[in-house]
Amino acid sequence: MIHIRRHLLACVAILLFCSALIAQSLEVLQQPTPTVPQATPEGSQEQRDAYRKAMEDADQKIAGEVRAHSELMTNLEYLTTQIGPRLTGSPQMQAASTWTLKRFQDYHVEAHLETAEIAHGWTRGVETAEIASPIQRRIGIHALGWSKATDGEITGSVMALNIGKPSDLEPYKGKLKGAIVMLRKPYDLSQEDPNPENAYDAVIARARGIPQPNPMDWRARIQLMRQVAAEQPALMLMDSGKPDSLFTMGGGVTGYSASDVPMAFLTHEDYDLVYRLLQAGPVTMRANLQEAFSDKPVPASITVAEIKGSEHPEERVIVGGHLDSWDLGQGALDNGTGAMATLEAARALQALGWKPKRTITFILFTGEEQGGLGADTFLKNHVTEIPAIDAVLIHDTGTGKVFSISLDNLWETAGLMHEIYQPLQEVFDLQPLSTRYFGSSDHVPFLNRGVPAYFCVQLPAQYREAHHSQTDTFDKVVPDQINEGAALLAAWAWNVSEMPQALPHHAEPNVPKD
Repeated sequence: MIHIRRHLLACVAILLFCSALIAQSLEVLQQPTPTVPQATPEGSQEQRDAYRKAMEDADQKIAGEVRAHSELMTNLEYLTTQIGPRLTGSPQMQAASTWTLKRFQDYHVEAHLETAEIAHGWTRGVETAEIASPIQRRIGIHALGWSKATDGEITGSVMALNIGKPSDLEPYKGKLKGAIVMLRKPYDLSQEDPNPENAYDAVIARARGIPQPNPMDWRARIQLMRQVAAEQPALMLMDSGKPDSLFTMGGGVTGYSASDVPMAFLTHEDYDLVYRLLQAGPVTMRANLQEAFSDKPVPASITVAEIKGSEHPEERVIVGGHLDSWDLGQGALDNGTGAMATLEAARALQALGWKPKRTITFILFTGEEQGGLGADTFLKNHVTEIPAIDAVLIHDTGTGKVFSISLDNLWETAGLMHEIYQPLQEVFDLQPLSTRYFGSSDHVPFLNRGVPAYFCVQLPAQYREAHHSQTDTFDKVVPDQINEGAALLAAWAWNVSEMPQALPHHAEPNVPKD
């Protein structure tokens, strides 16, 4: 009898404990939507203060939800380990799009795929290289994305170009056919900033000092590469520009079709060795790049999810990151972190059960690494809705803490952005809004269509080493910092969705076509 009573008491205790847990969970799920006072057109200080307090309270709850229940690291580990690197148009990238679609749906967030096509998928094959003379040494080599394959193993004399502006190519014309061409002098890595302020500057050095005469921008460099290719070299070599035998990766500037000639990276150390040998006398190299292309166009999808607005469902607040990656690592910091932070932001907001005034849209892009295919796809598919896109925020520089948001020259939005940002500063310990412009991510196509689009500024956190390299792997992720980034994305989206005034659009800039 005593044993039965003890058993009954234990059962009652368990039931009470479970009831308490269920009640607590329901309380979280049924939290009332934070109320924001309606503002008059001029927006009184009292109304601004009320908005700020309401947003601080909401942002604290969002941060708490992510701290308590985040699934970001679990999702990121699956993405980087079970799916792996996700080159645009590859089966792995399409698998990632399908998987993220299901993950959004698992979180009861409405989602769908929007699919474009690229001319050809590209698959990396066997890649070998060696210095044949004056010394014999095997060296590593990796082709640029969408590089043409070599015709089996090739052998050629090495020639180094010294070109600071397009006209400097003239003396080399007629002399490069069949040669293995080094496109520039080795990088001087001693000039790298040892302590970059942010992750972006860690990989794209900020211009300092007196501007150099006739600097070549990226369009001029691409044009120069095309002019060199027209001279029919056997192979074009580039310096990876990273220390410690790390590779970089790039390419895809040919519209997802084969380059005119094979193009490849050497590590900085091997590139420097070949260059120094060349200063002392002739150098011969052998190389074999067996890359493959699909016979026909292949799909390239973006994942689009949304929580519908209750008052202005036609207006969108967008947060996102790109799901595609280069293929040497696992696509963890560039940009599995930003993509999974976006997914986690959606999970957290849906778990809170709030109803935003404006529709909050979550986008996992593709083709960012080749110039913004995914963003262009979304804008093309939603062209009539562009005037109603309130704002965009992109997370795309790794695992480091987001410590600011860049205004990206959108000075006309500074006043409203300051109101949106102040609560975030309090909750996430942020620096003031950055006055920098950061290009090279998925917000730029939106900027070019007049949409207020912003960029997360992050601590470096090994981004220089991981960016586009074989060391972009899951073990480099800092869980606390990227989880905070996910909470910030969700909180920023919420603050914009509840702002009484919409952020103003701007005139579309005159952007030159590629």
